[in-house]
Amino acid sequence: MALLIPDFGPMEKLPEGKEAWQEIYCELVTPLHGGGVVARESDEKLPVRVTAIRGQLRFWWRLLAQQKWNLSGKSLREAEFRLWGGIGEEAAASLVFLRVQIQNKLQEASLSDYAGPLGYALFTARAIQTGLPEMKLGKEGLQWIVQWRLSEKANETDKQQVLETVRWWVNFGGVGARTRRGCGAFVVKDSSNPVFKQPLSVDEVMQAGCKLVLRPSTNHALAAWKEAVQRLRDFRQGKEVGRNPSSDIKKPAGRSRWSEPDEIRRITRTHSDRHKPEHPAGDLFARGVFGMPIIFHFVGGDEPADTTLQPKCKERMASPLIIRPVWDGKGGFQAAALSLPLDKVLNVSVELLEKNKTRELYTQ
Repeated sequence: MALLIPDFGPMEKLPEGKEAWQEIYCELVTPLHGGGVVARESDEKLPVRVTAIRGQLRFWWRLLAQQKWNLSGKSLREAEFRLWGGIGEEAAASLVFLRVQIQNKLQEASLSDYAGPLGYALFTARAIQTGLPEMKLGKEGLQWIVQWRLSEKANETDKQQVLETVRWWVNFGGVGARTRRGCGAFVVKDSSNPVFKQPLSVDEVMQAGCKLVLRPSTNHALAAWKEAVQRLRDFRQGKEVGRNPSSDIKKPAGRSRWSEPDEIRRITRTHSDRHKPEHPAGDLFARGVFGMPIIFHFVGGDEPADTTLQPKCKERMASPLIIRPVWDGKGGFQAAALSLPLDKVLNVSVELLEKNKTRELYTQ
């Protein structure tokens, strides 16, 4: 019996002419955290993946579509699927074609190479008590070329949206994991379109419903990243900022100035004589805005067990705060903090879960 071959029609052939593809030459300036197929590992042969870049571009496109191009609901979904591709009943091929060329070998780096404040951003690379070893990081200096082009079906609006989306990604995005804490940041060394080497201004960021704070330039990306991380670390738990001075010279800092520890003590009705709940804020879990889950660790037998703050009925919420070094357009780097829109984040319901117990301590 002859094998019947269905007639699918001719497949679209991607043009190989250099003029058809736009090129962006990138160089890693902060360590690569994971990003491979296996969790907690980078892929030595393919450290920068097309699928990961496409995911980042979709994220930045959705932000701009909602905040700047006034798309929402069904119109947002239809526009996204048309441009970036869809699944299920609304399946469609993306109008944006991407490919990556790795230019040099990814070198390994150890967590100890990034001591001091940078350890705050890289804490997830530490060895885990369950037996997982310390992560190997990807050292800065990796170079790659992102090549992209649009389908012949794309119109001028599509082109302008993709250009702006890519520009946001190269300014504030990254590769691998922990990009919102500055890992996997890169700089555009060259580009067939000069717009990708132009930093986004504070005013441009405000037009998309975001806020951007920049520090003075330095010659080194790691120095700018270190400043950004240190300011966030101090705000959350630094002495005389996030915590009181310590009464014990052997301890780096004293009692937290945030409201969550005392509220957990009130809810559990558990506290030591030295740490009676006194914070006046009440049931306020402000640090949840920076991303969840958060595990609160208490020291002492009279204190609460480790307690996890997380979004209700979910395990995590991505931080709306992005910190990383950004290219200043003049040869240097600036410590940057980008706040994404907070309207949805401020209305998230949260719950508290006690370690090793399934009971819910609190819900808000």
